[in-house]
Amino acid sequence: MSTRAERGALHHRRPLPRHVRRHSRMVAAMRLALPVLAAVLLAALALWSKLGLDGQNFILALQTLGPQRVESMSMSNPHFSGIDDKKRPFSVTAKEATQLDRWGDLVDLKEPQADITLENGSWVSISSDQGRYHRQGRILDLTGAVNVYHDQGYELHTRDVKVNLADSKATGHEAVEGQGPAGDLTAEGIELTDAGKRVFLLGRTHMVLNASDQQLDGAVPLP
Repeated sequence: MSTRAERGALHHRRPLPRHVRRHSRMVAAMRLALPVLAAVLLAALALWSKLGLDGQNFILALQTLGPQRVESMSMSNPHFSGIDDKKRPFSVTAKEATQLDRWGDLVDLKEPQADITLENGSWVSISSDQGRYHRQGRILDLTGAVNVYHDQGYELHTRDVKVNLADSKATGHEAVEGQGPAGDLTAEGIELTDAGKRVFLLGRTHMVLNASDQQLDGAVPLP
């Protein structure tokens, strides 16, 4: 017959229940993991402070980024169309457009081109390297090399021209050279009126006209 001491020894050697063993392992793991986690957090806080990445700056950066991305939205191959004061259709196209304000009124254009159709079906095309379009005012500021083509065979080359698409008028005050059926020309500026029906050469002008052309007043009429 076993004594009470022997029964107690057998009781202590009995395996622990499974959930008790699992809890013991978890406690041991947490004792090891907590110091490691604390060390990682301390290192992260030190790095954050060293780089100056405090919470206020981070929030400010996000608030600043949002409107800028909206206001500078870009698109490829944009197309704008409308009619001038005499109901003549015009269109403005470009390789790329970048919106400069949140309302979409001011747009920067890469390689813009404006086309105006006249009453008789002929057309005038004006293109440049860069441009800025004011949609509400229908004003197109062309910068860089500007080329003007009329479908009757006239072409003019200059720089920096302001095009008012509301009244189909264009004005530039840089040196201009051109050619066409009437002859060759150079001038110190240019003004196109009535959708290009008349071209005025500004400043000192030199023209080499064909023998059949009698226009010597500095204005070149187009068909």
